[in-house]
Amino acid sequence: MKDRTRERVALGLGLVAGAAIGLFLNSDKGRKVRHDAGEKVGEMSEKARREFEHLSEEVREKASKFSDDVNHAVDRSREFMANTGETFKEKAQWLKGATEEKLDVVNKDFKAGVDYALTNIKKRAKELQKVSNKS
Repeated sequence: MKDRTRERVALGLGLVAGAAIGLFLNSDKGRKVRHDAGEKVGEMSEKARREFEHLSEEVREKASKFSDDVNHAVDRSREFMANTGETFKEKAQWLKGATEEKLDVVNKDFKAGVDYALTNIKKRAKELQKVSNKS
């Protein structure tokens, strides 16, 4: 029974407190408190709105800068790849030309060596023929 009594006392005190607060808020002083509280909530709301707008603008600016930085990096990468490709083509063409020149020199030297060898072989063959004809 003690618990029930406590509950009833608590309910009664809650009703009395609610009624007192209701009467207070309906009085002239209570209306001023509500008005002041409303103004304070309005001020806080406006401050929060301004802060949100400020943060939103900062986020937009940073996102725009990040986007610009990424686009710049992509453009530079494209330029690098294009230049690298051109440089590679130029080096490959130079190497091809240099190789062809070296092959021409080697080919000429080889032909000269073959001609020299054939000339010597023919010369030795004539000498051997002369020696065999004398015998």
